[in-house]
Amino acid sequence: MIAALLVSLLLVLAPSSARSDDVQLAAQHLRDDHPNLFHDLEPARFDGAVADLAAHADSLDDDQLLVGLMRLGALPGARDGHTGIFPLNPANRRVLHAYPIRMYTFADGTYVVGQVGGSDLLRARVVAVNGRPLEDVIAAVSPLVPHDNESTLMLRVTTYLNTPEVLHGLGLVPDLGPVTFTFERGGSRFAASLTPLTVPEYGRGIGDLQHPLLPQAITGPVPAYVARRNQQIFTTILAARRVLYIGHNETLVSTWAVARRTSKAVKAKRLRAVIVDLRNNGGGDNHTYRYLLDALRRASKTERIVVLISRLTFSAAENFAAELERVAHPIFVGEPSGGSPNLYGDTVSTLLPASGVELRVARIYWQMSAADDARIAIDPQVPVALSSDAFFAGRDPVLEAAVGAALGAPKLLAVGPPRFSYDRGRPLGLRLGEAQTSDGVVRQQLTFDAGRGQKKAYWTHPVGPGPWPVALFSPGSDGNATSQLPDADRLARRGIASLTLDPPSVLVSCQATADVRAYSSYVIGRRRALDLLPYLPGADGSRVVAVGFSFGSAVTAALAGVDHRLRGAVLQSGRAHLSAPLAAFCRSRLGAKKLKAYVRAYSAIDPVRYVGRAAPASLLFQNGTRDPVSPRKDVDAYFRAASKPKEQRSYDAAHELDSQALSDRDAWLVKVLLG
Repeated sequence: MIAALLVSLLLVLAPSSARSDDVQLAAQHLRDDHPNLFHDLEPARFDGAVADLAAHADSLDDDQLLVGLMRLGALPGARDGHTGIFPLNPANRRVLHAYPIRMYTFADGTYVVGQVGGSDLLRARVVAVNGRPLEDVIAAVSPLVPHDNESTLMLRVTTYLNTPEVLHGLGLVPDLGPVTFTFERGGSRFAASLTPLTVPEYGRGIGDLQHPLLPQAITGPVPAYVARRNQQIFTTILAARRVLYIGHNETLVSTWAVARRTSKAVKAKRLRAVIVDLRNNGGGDNHTYRYLLDALRRASKTERIVVLISRLTFSAAENFAAELERVAHPIFVGEPSGGSPNLYGDTVSTLLPASGVELRVARIYWQMSAADDARIAIDPQVPVALSSDAFFAGRDPVLEAAVGAALGAPKLLAVGPPRFSYDRGRPLGLRLGEAQTSDGVVRQQLTFDAGRGQKKAYWTHPVGPGPWPVALFSPGSDGNATSQLPDADRLARRGIASLTLDPPSVLVSCQATADVRAYSSYVIGRRRALDLLPYLPGADGSRVVAVGFSFGSAVTAALAGVDHRLRGAVLQSGRAHLSAPLAAFCRSRLGAKKLKAYVRAYSAIDPVRYVGRAAPASLLFQNGTRDPVSPRKDVDAYFRAASKPKEQRSYDAAHELDSQALSDRDAWLVKVLLG
């Protein structure tokens, strides 16, 4: 509110200029055209940024103003990769420039994959720009880049750092003239001076501004997904006619013919699976894929559906992937998608007249997943990292893994688990209730945004100012924020604070997509809880242990495997494969084929996939020997898979454990947290 008043006051007191008018015009369209500009952005932060840029617009040079406007356009944050200013946009009236190379970040670094007017830099790794380490340049440029998630950011940041006006506006290069880039090839470093081209010259020279991976640097046979990247949609048969492959590179043409082809193909007795390749699909019109979506939904009843995704899978292609996830339950292969399951899209464009660049603002919220889906990307069940060596040699390890998954090779399904990525910049929306004290224990009810909506929680701690170490609790499938409050009281009397919070409302519905999504939201909610700790009175965020019981044990194992802010984790009444008891529960509701598909989908997030990645956190496993839910064989497999340091304790108890287990747990927590 104060920042907004300052903006109004500046406009009254200072004469308007064309440059500051551009700032106000951009701010106006962001506020008016966007359906929910402040979904991940505090209004005060936006108003302050507008006021500051407008106040200084006349003292900035053209490139500094451009950078300021880009930064403003990118403020909406995650799920908003359509909103912003794009340097290669042909609608920009100002003629921008680009250095004569195309860069791409592989698993082993950022390399040159395309070059205008030469080939001497192809396959070289980029090390520095104007003497600055590449990672420092990327860090400086990243706040200007519109993105849905980290994948979009990784895809686009090299375009922004390849723009001289951006580097000059950030003060990273002295002018728009030639700049020295440092490269590495074969262990030797060398420098090259790169002279900028205008964007139209760059586009004509590089030949393809839409697809990031070009064939120019490939030394072996060019794989089909690169060679046929400009073909909107096509089909072919793979693996001795056992797999139908659909290359879907642009959602701008009707899918009716391909849908008919798909329906006909799945009638063949030999066919085992359908692979849909969305790696080169940056979007288009989400009304065009309906025929194919319906054909794949029907095909999924008899055949396995595998979908290839990448950082370029965005906009309408992401909508398609999210809808496929819901109706066809596919296996996703590749890297996390560039779009979000729920995203902002369909832009309104505004030319900023003094700056000569176009601002695009998303105007529609496309909710293709559940309203409370906290994910900002679709994580593949079969992650495949593309290395520079594989790409330059003309290999396609993503398609190789997809064919293996399509034909049921189990080892491929164990390549790596989802990451539970989430929007770290989303406001936490913390609301603390009144503190109540009883018998030396202080408790405050609170609510906060756990990723996609408010969750109730309790902050329990000893009397006094702190700081206290923290235990983060996760209950079983029928638990809530109050279930482990007695445990929190016990720990408060021993000098340890606790945060207990609600899990998602429905964890097991026997619908694979919904249940995997609920599990992901549970884990993401715990990651958000770790983000919350610096804002809780007396919490010491450097001393945190997670405690999970039953279903919560699996969630805690996943948390420990992906988020290394924990000193330790206690896994109570857990087992290696949560998918097994869920399958037993769902067996009567699902037929044999649907049950098999359910187990396949859920097994991608089994705790055994994460517990081996928890180091350096210490792990304590506690199980009852009379627990019918967690058989000894699977409990031991859980412990064997875990990273060190670890400890296993068994009790003559059922699933709920006993008082000795609770006493041992508390003593272990005191040792880990208080020394």
